[in-house]
Amino acid sequence: MSQTTWNRFGRVFFTVSIALAALLAAPSHASAAVCKVKLDDVGTIIGKGATKNLAFEDAAEKCFDKKEARAKRASASLDEDTGLKIIDQCANLRCDG
Repeated sequence: MSQTTWNRFGRVFFTVSIALAALLAAPSHASAAVCKVKLDDVGTIIGKGATKNLAFEDAAEKCFDKKEARAKRASASLDEDTGLKIIDQCANLRCDG
């Protein structure tokens, strides 16, 4: 093979390598994590995030928001004990997915 052929091969190889690296490094929405929890009092909560931890955090926040709204509907205000119970329940979720 001549030097010109090797140069072309090198350029093509370099270009393909860079393209593959860019595709592999790009975040994929298909691999986003999900935390799905079914609760008796507020129904199903689905947390989503780029990682399992972020999906769990999203589910915990949604859990707290739903339980807080439910408690406020039952009484005009949310007392400290009820708030702490809700925090404890939502911080100890078990994700199904």
